[in-house]
Amino acid sequence: MYNKIIMEIFSTLIILLFIATAIYYIVFFSLSYYWHEAKTSYVILPVIYSFEFFLIGFLAISIVSIILNFSPEILQLWQ
Repeated sequence: MYNKIIMEIFSTLIILLFIATAIYYIVFFSLSYYWHEAKTSYVILPVIYSFEFFLIGFLAISIVSIILNFSPEILQLWQ
């Protein structure tokens, strides 16, 4: 049952990460269109930046999920 709760938290955080990545794309494309004088690529540069954004978010979600998954064992070690 505890693992089911962890997976629900993980899936909720992944969905929030996808939403945050979509918002990131919208803001990045609007700002790059607004500053059209700057020589930026409309395909390559946002893909690189959004991949880094998604990777950092996914690693943060994974670390939080691992900590929540092993928290009962960690708390037992301190008692």
